[in-house]
Amino acid sequence: LSDWTASGVETLDLTRVNSNLKGFAGGFTDGNHAYLVPLANHGYHGNVVRISLSDWTASGVESVDLTTVNSGLKGFTDGFTSGSYAYFSPYHDGSSGHHGRVVRVSTSDFTTSGVEYLDLATVSSDLKGYRGAFTDGSYAYFVPWARGYNYHGKAVLVSLSDWTASGVEILNLATV
Repeated sequence: LSDWTASGVETLDLTRVNSNLKGFAGGFTDGNHAYLVPLANHGYHGNVVRISLSDWTASGVESVDLTTVNSGLKGFTDGFTSGSYAYFSPYHDGSSGHHGRVVRVSTSDFTTSGVEYLDLATVSSDLKGYRGAFTDGSYAYFVPWARGYNYHGKAVLVSLSDWTASGVEILNLATV
């Protein structure tokens, strides 16, 4: 970042690694890797990309297709890392609409076997459609957005040490 001019720009065309690696909603880093949040590419997708920050070339690119674990694991809008996981905020899956499937991927086992998910809609059927996420190191916080055309105010926090439905808490901001 010391050369903040056009000559300091490097590009990496992910579609040369895999033609499906496009259409992301943002990214984040764990200090060693950049993670790209899968959203849509002519339809919602679940291709999580991880790029080595020390090897910004095609050989430094890895990807995991979340839909091979569950066909509904696609369409996310934000993410973060905490501990040894990368987390992704649920948004829309393109078929059943807004969803509540929060995904975490092991940063040490960046394969489909390192993928876990927690469906917030199993706690309450209206916990779907989030547009952001952040952590304080102990909890994951999900920023409410919409279910269909109805915006909602149900913020969710999930205990990172109790990755189950019992670790979920809800704050309905609309009642405040």
